[in-house]
Amino acid sequence: MRRPPIVLLSLLGLAVVAAGAAPALARGQPQETGVLTRAPEVIQPVEPEYPEAARAAGLTGVVMLEVEISETGEVTDAVVTGPAGQGFDEAALAAARKLRFSPAEIDGAPAPVRIEYRFTFSLSAPPAAPAPPPVNLLGRVLERGTRLPVAGAMVEAGGQLTHTDGDGRFALAGVADGAVQVVVTDVDHVRLDSTETIEPGNATQVTYWLQKTAAQGEYEAVVVGEREEKQVSHVAIAAGEIRRVAGASGDAVKVIQNLPGMARSFLSGELIVRGGNPRDTRVYVDGEEVPQVFHFGGLTSVYSSELLKDVEFEAGNFGVRSGRAIGGRVNLVTRDPGERAHALADVNLYHATALYEGRPSEDLGIAIAARRSYADAVVTRAVESMDDPPGVSTAPRYYDLQAKAAWKATADDTVRLDVFGSDDRMVLTGVEDDQSLEDMDFLEFGTRFYRAGLRWDHRAGEATRLRLALGGGWQDVDVDADERFRMRQELWSTHLRAEVHHELAPRVKLVTGVDGQWYPKVRIEVDAPPIPPPGQILNPNAETRRLAMTMDGVEAGAFVEATLEPVDGLFVVPGVRADVHRALADLSWVDPRLAVRWQLRPETALKGAAGLYHQAPPLPYVTEEFGNPDLHEEGAWQYSLGAEQRLLPRLLLDVQLYYKRLFDLALPSDGVITRDGQLVAERYRSAGTGRSYGAELLLRWDPDGRFFGWVSYSLSRAERGEPAAAGSRLESEGDAYDQPHNVVAVGTLELPELWHGLSAGFRARFTSGSPYEPIRGAVYDADADRYEPIQTGELSGRMPPFFQLDLRVDKKWTSRTWTFAAYLEVQNVTNRENPEAVAYSFDYSQRGWYSGLPLFPSFGLRAEY
Repeated sequence: MRRPPIVLLSLLGLAVVAAGAAPALARGQPQETGVLTRAPEVIQPVEPEYPEAARAAGLTGVVMLEVEISETGEVTDAVVTGPAGQGFDEAALAAARKLRFSPAEIDGAPAPVRIEYRFTFSLSAPPAAPAPPPVNLLGRVLERGTRLPVAGAMVEAGGQLTHTDGDGRFALAGVADGAVQVVVTDVDHVRLDSTETIEPGNATQVTYWLQKTAAQGEYEAVVVGEREEKQVSHVAIAAGEIRRVAGASGDAVKVIQNLPGMARSFLSGELIVRGGNPRDTRVYVDGEEVPQVFHFGGLTSVYSSELLKDVEFEAGNFGVRSGRAIGGRVNLVTRDPGERAHALADVNLYHATALYEGRPSEDLGIAIAARRSYADAVVTRAVESMDDPPGVSTAPRYYDLQAKAAWKATADDTVRLDVFGSDDRMVLTGVEDDQSLEDMDFLEFGTRFYRAGLRWDHRAGEATRLRLALGGGWQDVDVDADERFRMRQELWSTHLRAEVHHELAPRVKLVTGVDGQWYPKVRIEVDAPPIPPPGQILNPNAETRRLAMTMDGVEAGAFVEATLEPVDGLFVVPGVRADVHRALADLSWVDPRLAVRWQLRPETALKGAAGLYHQAPPLPYVTEEFGNPDLHEEGAWQYSLGAEQRLLPRLLLDVQLYYKRLFDLALPSDGVITRDGQLVAERYRSAGTGRSYGAELLLRWDPDGRFFGWVSYSLSRAERGEPAAAGSRLESEGDAYDQPHNVVAVGTLELPELWHGLSAGFRARFTSGSPYEPIRGAVYDADADRYEPIQTGELSGRMPPFFQLDLRVDKKWTSRTWTFAAYLEVQNVTNRENPEAVAYSFDYSQRGWYSGLPLFPSFGLRAEY
């Protein structure tokens, strides 16, 4: 473990009769970022033994020591820095090790520190100190709008100076009577000047409200790259920025769509990471896997941003603490509720959000949040009011809810309860009186899930921490596409995660654990036509196959990972993970991984990683009815190399190169195999290959109180080794998501000159068009009286490029105890008709495009208390 920082303590040292002790001023400034919000105080003083030889000789002395104090207030080490000899040094050391302090706090949390401490050995009592002057100015410093205490603020009045404690309180003694100028300053807040009148013999009590500067956010809410514990890559975007990013609608998770490694998706909410299939990327909430991160259409995420602390996004090469995925990783890290009584309401044109959190007791915090869309009602009323309604009616509806509780059972134990869920429903129909759409299929889609989990964090010692999580949930998916495809899936699951973090030595950290999910009941019902072999046309008269089954399953993994620092600034993170998958197929694998980060200078760092990743093939591909039960696990080797360079104090450049090689993918097959003594169609085999490679760049300007923003660029190529007819796939494969160029520029500017609390922002995005399969001919089916396209499975065409410009304006009014904001966001302000899908005439002789989102304005109001 590294030595704790030396902290600056404004405490007076006092000489004592015969033997005494007191803290002295430290010799240096803090060596780590953070603010000392509470200094350690002696709660168990110790009087050292006066050396008998020194007493007999009439000798006195002063011994200076450097004392290390743990985050629990215990003395872990003491070193003499100013010796006095004559046995005083030994006596002082023995006494120092028995001292007990109240814990120091940095940024409001207990933290280890180093202080200088003085023992004074004297044979006569020192002269009595004069009585201290009475406290006659005291009060509290709070933040406007949030009512949070401002710790560490400097308060100066009449030549007297002090700092606020962790609760924002201060007290000044000896302030001159009469009118006095009071100045309150803090690095994160606007300076406050006030005049107070001090009456003789009375204490004046005041409350000061500080305005937060524009550059500061409430929480760190987005993490890009490897986890912070690994020291590989960490970029944070504060919540104050997130709410004002144009095109993100104030959603923390949507911001990752504007970062390197993420390709664009249209009205799906799919996470297309480094050209990979969306199912290759896993989404978690506090380490528990969830089926989706966005509601239908990608308008907003399924978890309230108000309750998020971090959004960890790793485009690839994530560590061994996560597994069973060959793409990327997104983990929503929630925060503990109840820091203050807090309520908010946010209403815009497509949904409303409400949240309340509080603290029923000193050690218990609770929160509940809910969101409900009314886009379905808006669309329905709009269509009904039109004289010439469109031929298609889309009615999406979604809601989500979250409930949290965090109980600080002891100083070393925290128990957290989380309950959350999401529900989406969408209907797409053709209008009956529009003859041009008489053959339009009916589509209904719905998905919902609910989760509950209990987590326990235990600090077993200064070097050991235990994390345990246990929970379960339910998920339901319904898809009805007229007569051609129907599916329902109901799934019950439980999850377990246990981790032990231990610091073996100052430069060696170890984490080991297990995680897994058990599915006690999985019910699947599918009505679908048979999947044709590659190169063949789907027979419209083919008899629909039905799959109805109830099953159970389990998937679990164990991992161990070390963080080594062989020399200062060089971090090496090796790890290995073993997984098993037991459902329709019995699979197992072992994945070794390695990450390295070298901090050459404070402004320069190099980083790299390599690792093996596996996942089970899609469930339908393993069924006997539609696939092959003998498929193997799918695999990928991932490699990355990058560098970070701070070009200016607020300008950071991050560049990464990556390469991913895919193998053993589920590949459509027209072969015949023997299974249980019978010849059957193989349908799929584990022979697919592919690769993705590219470069990612992030140029970011950190908030400076007036402007923040970034430019991200992704050069990405995704290829599959073997083409397959589109009809032989149940879903699009990785090569369908190949978008070579993706450029996003984001910026927000504060405009106090025009109006205090006013800001304006933009997002500009350019993306290469997605691949598609051109249809160059069709066969007329006389029985069905329609044309059937001739498909090759080769994605040899590419849609035109995509460009979109979004603008956002925010205005915030801040009172002492609450805030009110109004915002206007307009997506696609140029009303550009971006092609999103290919369209053909009835006989496939002519081609056109379905365009995407038109000019889309949204106005909202937000109130917080």
